[in-house]
Amino acid sequence: MIFTSFKAMHGDSFLISTQKTKVLIDGGTPNTYGQIINTLDDNSLSAVFVTHVDYDHIGGIINLIEDDNYNIDNCIFYMNHPDLICEYQGNKVGFKHGDTVNDLLKRRKKTFNSIKSQDIINIDDIQLLALSPTENDILELHKNWNANKFYIDDQLTYIKRQKNNGDIINKSSIVLIITHNNINILLLGDAHAKPTCEELIKLGYSIKKPIFLDLIKISHHGSKHNTSKELLELVDCTNFYISTNGGNYNHPDKETIKLLADRATELNTTFNIYLNYDIEEDIRDKCIFSLKSLNFIYENVLDLKCQ
Repeated sequence: MIFTSFKAMHGDSFLISTQKTKVLIDGGTPNTYGQIINTLDDNSLSAVFVTHVDYDHIGGIINLIEDDNYNIDNCIFYMNHPDLICEYQGNKVGFKHGDTVNDLLKRRKKTFNSIKSQDIINIDDIQLLALSPTENDILELHKNWNANKFYIDDQLTYIKRQKNNGDIINKSSIVLIITHNNINILLLGDAHAKPTCEELIKLGYSIKKPIFLDLIKISHHGSKHNTSKELLELVDCTNFYISTNGGNYNHPDKETIKLLADRATELNTTFNIYLNYDIEEDIRDKCIFSLKSLNFIYENVLDLKCQ
């Protein structure tokens, strides 16, 4: 399995590739699409997953959908709630009256499929198990979205300062365990740690019986709000990926790095922290604690093999 992390600035965009299958997880900012199409270089994309509606995850997906030169006839599209996104304006998603992404996709004679926790999707030689969002998260997301709508002269529009009660946009992010030939990776989107922990426990995992993973994509670009000590105790993994250029929000947060460093020290091991931008020096500058248990690696393409 090949894991490719595109340079999506402060966003996310990943390509999972095997000999039979190519699955795109998020599209980063609009500019990311150039990298995506250059890497695909054919019409072999099997599936696309949009984890949630932030513009730094969906911009490149919109460009993919609007690119009539790229054949998506054999591609399946998934997201947590297809009707909640409006088309982007320039470099941002604009919540305005207009075509939803689902409408854009329908012009290509395709539609988004919904996905929720405990769903299992098999795409050729890849299996994807969803840990998030729950049905309650989807309902809350829809309720929150409707609260941002209003009408002017009978025209639907959205308030300029979007309300995001309880960070439901990130909380409802799709979380996936992707499996191929006994290789398992966990992609956390921008999800919260607690619901992910709850789903892992439902699957029978615990601190004494953690889930073995070959790679974990750290949630929300390393934000301190999305990784917890409990989550790290529920996984048996020494390889972690952080996707960000450090811009806009100065991610990853030092608190997340400390959680990783402390857990590696506790296990008397070294964690590999993969980065899609060369920001190791920036990380070290913000951390006043020991990083001896962490090995930072700047690498965009990982060839994951059975151990």
